[in-house]
Amino acid sequence: MLRLTKKTEYALLALQHIALSNGTLVSAKEISDSHGISFELLAKVLGLLSKSKIIRSVQGVQGGYILQEKPESITLDKVIRSIERNSTNIVECSHNHNENIESTCGCQTFNHCTIRHPMLIIQQKMDELFISITIKDFLLNTPQVRTYEVELLF
Repeated sequence: MLRLTKKTEYALLALQHIALSNGTLVSAKEISDSHGISFELLAKVLGLLSKSKIIRSVQGVQGGYILQEKPESITLDKVIRSIERNSTNIVECSHNHNENIESTCGCQTFNHCTIRHPMLIIQQKMDELFISITIKDFLLNTPQVRTYEVELLF
């Protein structure tokens, strides 16, 4: 089953919380306490988001975190890639979209794989979806009516 890791979930919660602070600094403790999540893991996640320049860390007693970009500019794809070390792939070989190139994934069935093409199509559609969703989409107080159409044509 494909699912986001706890680190990515924490990143999304943190970014939502920081975005809702309207430009004021937010501490890791405040985020941790507000959402009942592990402070230690959250601190690591905030470090990764800061390293990726999604948020900015301000040191000191009155320090905390603030967004580096507007919520509508921070895509789900960028968040996942910063937390999961550039990986949004659903299968190992899905990073290689050119079917004429030998696989670097080490799969022994690469040359005669019967599911690779459909998996590449699914990967492409997922990538499009992850790029279309932004942190702004996580700020709505009511369920969003927006639908994401994903057409899978093999």
